[in-house]
Amino acid sequence: MSTKKIRRTWQCLAFSLPLMLVGMSAHAATDAWPERPVRVIVPFPAGGINDTVARIALNHLGTTMNTGIVVENRPGAGGTIGTLAAVQSPADGYTFLLGAASTIAVAPQLYRDAAYKPETDLTAIGGIASVASVAVAAADTPWKSLDDLIRHDKEKPATLHYGSAGAGTSHHVQTELLKLKTGAKWIHVPYRGGAPAMTDLIGKQIELMLEPLPTALSHIQSGRVVALGVTSAQRSPTLPDVPTFQELGIQDYEATTWFGLFAPKGLAQDIAGKMSAALQKTLQSDALKQDFASRGIDVYTGDRQAFEQFVGTETRLWGDVIRDAGITVE
Repeated sequence: MSTKKIRRTWQCLAFSLPLMLVGMSAHAATDAWPERPVRVIVPFPAGGINDTVARIALNHLGTTMNTGIVVENRPGAGGTIGTLAAVQSPADGYTFLLGAASTIAVAPQLYRDAAYKPETDLTAIGGIASVASVAVAAADTPWKSLDDLIRHDKEKPATLHYGSAGAGTSHHVQTELLKLKTGAKWIHVPYRGGAPAMTDLIGKQIELMLEPLPTALSHIQSGRVVALGVTSAQRSPTLPDVPTFQELGIQDYEATTWFGLFAPKGLAQDIAGKMSAALQKTLQSDALKQDFASRGIDVYTGDRQAFEQFVGTETRLWGDVIRDAGITVE
């Protein structure tokens, strides 16, 4: 071999060797993942339904993965602050997001200054759970059925009030969908969280709430509020005597508050696949199913691709509701 050819060969090796080493290093890092605890940002306060679902699911997921999972609550601005923090985190497999209908399908279409787009800024790992909402009224009021509230509104429009945990929350958009379906003119009263809204409902400051079933359950069981109907397509096993909205004659009404796991865009496919597989395995465990069922939480049963399609469908649904109901935020 000539000196010129030898020199060229060494030049090629000198150029390609660093690239090979980088590739080998990245592959080794993927194989070793996770090497330290994983952080999951929950963009809502501790104690609410988002936090409840996250802590149950992630406790079981950590067991499946044999690694620590740290829940970090980053509330504010309807969940957009914590979501943006996740979007801006390194896509290294050590930061994930507990996404929900309100932060993924609603907020980016409702807040003009929302600084993220889920379809381009996040990678869906998989669905986790969904919960029905239940329409509730204070126990010692004339409102013994949903029809009572609808009929009163037709006789005296815009005199009844419904509460929500804030603009853009599931309480808000699901009730606006109900208003579109029934023609009701109830007035929206936003609160800073579902707990103060429930307090005012019990105190008769407002007449109606659509509250996630797990957080409404104790108030229903104590007799402080009356369950008028559930938003899911089928009756809840937790409240088998409470009819669905569709059974009450509200055609094509089905709405749930759902939750899923997301990662910053750019996460290595191998890591995304590993996390998705671990999540699927966790959701199939009897222990998690029992923990969810005891609180009125339904396990998500679809795979990762089905969840991505579901998120797209939900985004279109709530975009239509926001437009048709004329929902705006300050």
